[in-house]
Amino acid sequence: MNQTVPATALILSYMITSILYFHTIAFTYTPVEYPESAEYLNNPYMGYYHIYGYILEDNAVYASPEDVPNIPKPENRPQERLVQVQINLCRFKEQPLTDTALSQLDTILSAWCGTDYRLLLRFLYDWDGKGLESEPTDISVILQHMEQAAPVYNRYAAHILSLQGLFTGNHGEMHNTHFGSSEDMRQLAAKLAETADPSIYLAVRTPNHWRSITGADSYEGLAAMPDSPYLNRLGLYNDGMFGTESDTGTYSDRSREEEIAFQEILCRTVPNGGEAIIANPYNDLDNALPDMRRMHVSYLNSAYDPAVLNKWKETPYSGPGPYNGASGYDYIRDHMGYRFVLRSTEILRDYSVMQPVLRITIENVGFSGSYRNFSFRLTLLNKETGETITIFPEADSSCLGGGETAVLEIPLEMEAYPAGTYELYWQTMDDSFGEAIRYGNDLPLGEHGYLLGNLSLGE
Repeated sequence: MNQTVPATALILSYMITSILYFHTIAFTYTPVEYPESAEYLNNPYMGYYHIYGYILEDNAVYASPEDVPNIPKPENRPQERLVQVQINLCRFKEQPLTDTALSQLDTILSAWCGTDYRLLLRFLYDWDGKGLESEPTDISVILQHMEQAAPVYNRYAAHILSLQGLFTGNHGEMHNTHFGSSEDMRQLAAKLAETADPSIYLAVRTPNHWRSITGADSYEGLAAMPDSPYLNRLGLYNDGMFGTESDTGTYSDRSREEEIAFQEILCRTVPNGGEAIIANPYNDLDNALPDMRRMHVSYLNSAYDPAVLNKWKETPYSGPGPYNGASGYDYIRDHMGYRFVLRSTEILRDYSVMQPVLRITIENVGFSGSYRNFSFRLTLLNKETGETITIFPEADSSCLGGGETAVLEIPLEMEAYPAGTYELYWQTMDDSFGEAIRYGNDLPLGEHGYLLGNLSLGE
């Protein structure tokens, strides 16, 4: 006589069997120590930068990328991974860019993108503080230049962190321009957002410019416009940072505290950086550091202002951790942008998923997030056979904002792994270039990443 077992009984039987089997998985996990270091990490998309400028001409000045001047040779490069490349279009203030000029633009960008630098790209018409004389008098010329240049620089989108400005104003800083009205800025910004590759961040000079262009009063206001081309894309560049209470006119219609609070929220999702200028109490180290953390500063000019930079070099950082006693300049260099630090790992029995779970705690002690989302991977290396098991968590580096800590839980299918002894490694990758991101721990970065600990697995 056949007997039908109710489905609920089958499910209950399966759960009991799974739990019993789960209990039989014998493992021992021993984490290594994760001391924090004060090492410069040489990671991409952040830090100090130099400026290099080029004037586009209607003749072939550079026959090949090898002919483009001022690109530092690898052995002479400073400890920097960012560079600001300025492209001056003043020769074409009243006419379209020629094919020759566009070819020269391609050659310049090809030369820089052949290095391991990432770019801050700024198009402008003025280097002499005479924007009204140097830039076009008809906005249609600028709009056409934007359309013409975009297909060229978009070929190098992976190398470009941000496009700074709207091509206008003194030094490309959007002031002293024919096109400073809200209507003109909206038209120019819309063309830039439309033509630039979506992976490239855009940036404007002041918070007030940002509000005029987006039509929003705050990040929360823009987030209520999910179809906006500027959401999580339009950031800031501040070339008057710490110069005065208003950051030398950067904050024109709100107080310093209000504008820093504005940046504290906005720049969790978009880059912010520029130049620190005019030695004064606002850029004393003890005053500048809290503001940089709140502004989520990712990059600063390493050549200007020398008076401020030298003050930081001569002022020791005083605080807990490995940087105590280091120069303020070095502390800022190593905390601009992101700086990930391993804090702890453990393996727990998680009955909700019927599997052991690796819990890994990572802190971002940098001023900002990475903005480019890096992938995580966990590798289990069998010490006896040399075989590896690689796990790709769903999370990426977007979970680590500036000053934030993330606790990741990664299920381990131990019942599927051969018994043995494993080394667990953690790696964070910039998949666009296949580059491993370095952590601020005093640990070697090996082929599979950083060693987290040792796992002994057997019945």
